[in-house]
Amino acid sequence: MKYSVWAIWVGGGAAAVFGSGWVSTAGHVVVWLTLAAHLVEFVVKRPLFERVGGSMGHHFLQTLIYGLFYWKPLEETASAAGE
Repeated sequence: MKYSVWAIWVGGGAAAVFGSGWVSTAGHVVVWLTLAAHLVEFVVKRPLFERVGGSMGHHFLQTLIYGLFYWKPLEETASAAGE
């Protein structure tokens, strides 16, 4: 499931670069909306990343690529551990 996000990134990017007309426009919209959503997710979930530790750069990159498929398991693990 986590890797299905790659289909969105690659599909949107390919449509933006190789498409023409509305296909290119749709590709740009998909890429920019995905990027915006994942940036918001990172800002909202930053306290979680600080709680679980590790490199903030790693958390940022993983959230940028995978979004909730990255942070949701971290959140479940942290809540199960009582943090």
